Amino acid sequence: MNTLSQAHKPYVVDNNRIGGIIRDARRIKGMTQEQLAEAVDITPAFIGHIERGGRSLSLTSLVGIANVLDIPMSYFFADEDITPDQKTMTAFAQLIEGRSDETKQAALEIIRTALNYLD
Repeated sequence: MNTLSQAHKPYVVDNNRIGGIIRDARRIKGMTQEQLAEAVDITPAFIGHIERGGRSLSLTSLVGIANVLDIPMSYFFADEDITPDQKTMTAFAQLIEGRSDETKQAALEIIRTALNYLD
């Protein structure tokens, strides 16, 4: 047995986890399954199967979905579960992606104000 195989355990693709990440990110972006499917050139039914963990997808499709939803590829394959804080931070990043600096600053101020009243 070589040291590489001793140092790394084999990775098992968790379709349920990947599908859940895609579903959550799609909802955060305010997209329907149909809109996501059209953007990645696959069928809405296939998106549904993916989100439920019932189907695996090609690397090409995964990269396309990740690009449309602004999900880092590493997010799908992290060794440990994504923490609630990481999910929240990714959701915030997706919400402000592509917006003007002024809009981002305004959103930050709104969040700061809201947190003062929530804590």
